[in-house]
Amino acid sequence: MDPFPSPYPTLLGDDPALQTALDTAVGEALTEFPELGRFRPAISFVAVDETPDGLDFRHAGLRYGDSYYTASLAKVGALYAAYELLKSVNAVAGEAATPQELFARLRGEFDPVIDAAVPAIAEAGLTRAQRLPKYEQVFAALSAGGPLRCAFQPAFQDNLNKMIVKGNNEAASACIQLLGYSWINGALHAGGFYFPPARTGIWLAGTFTGALPAVRIPSVNDGMVAQASTCFDMANLYAHIVRRTLVDAESSNLMHALLATSAFVGDDPSYLDFTRRPALPVRDFGISDSKIGHGPLKTGTQVNSEGAVVEVSDPTQQFVVVFQDSLDNLSSLSALGYVVDRTIKLSRSGP
Repeated sequence: MDPFPSPYPTLLGDDPALQTALDTAVGEALTEFPELGRFRPAISFVAVDETPDGLDFRHAGLRYGDSYYTASLAKVGALYAAYELLKSVNAVAGEAATPQELFARLRGEFDPVIDAAVPAIAEAGLTRAQRLPKYEQVFAALSAGGPLRCAFQPAFQDNLNKMIVKGNNEAASACIQLLGYSWINGALHAGGFYFPPARTGIWLAGTFTGALPAVRIPSVNDGMVAQASTCFDMANLYAHIVRRTLVDAESSNLMHALLATSAFVGDDPSYLDFTRRPALPVRDFGISDSKIGHGPLKTGTQVNSEGAVVEVSDPTQQFVVVFQDSLDNLSSLSALGYVVDRTIKLSRSGP
């Protein structure tokens, strides 16, 4: 059995008017913050409109198709992969009489497919055990008097929560090791968020702690890296969470809940949230979901990234904002907030 999903559709559609608003906002920001010299970050800016036929996702961006070193933002890829594996395991759990039978079947049927999914992982020198999921440590199989059904083991769920809400690298390392590089990146590839021929998209093949050897792909800002993403592919993944179509509605709700908790009380506040980062100028938007990334390039330069859901007073509209490669200083982060604020206003009502 193939445990991987079918590709998710691309929800984002290019919108010339929104692109004009973003370009205008960037030009204004360079006047407002002349010390920047240029607007460095790559960005995907998505207007999420509530329509009679459902949600519509209008996209604009800058350098949004390039892969960047993205630091902890890539942990969202592990979050997605965990729920994708839970869905696949539960698709066969009811056919097994005991947990032992289920886990043996997963190793026999899932593992060969998973191990062949991303040749770059299989060729990188890790052992087979290091590449593949550790089912018994990820899942608890319960029957409650009926067919078997799996849930995350409490320890795994706790680490998943800490990985997103607290940005804890040890918790992320535990989750990544138990899921396995081949599953994480195989799920991202199968879902349409990573593209092996070009080696671009969302990629996570490092543990943040050095617990396993890293497997790297090219990035435009830091050479070969183990945590990478394009803004576009991360924004498309976020769009599916917003639409409640990433894995399934229940899984999307749970992923949204973790990202929302991260935004409101997490240890890593949004770089766009002036209420939790009081040095930032006040803006006319709020943050409902967030996961940030922060780390040094090989040059020593500190860069920031983020995937966020932005709210305004109109309840029929939200915005998904993904940025990467911002410098970690007040001018750069203030300019980002300015660009988001002005793009919203220009796209909704003009100058």
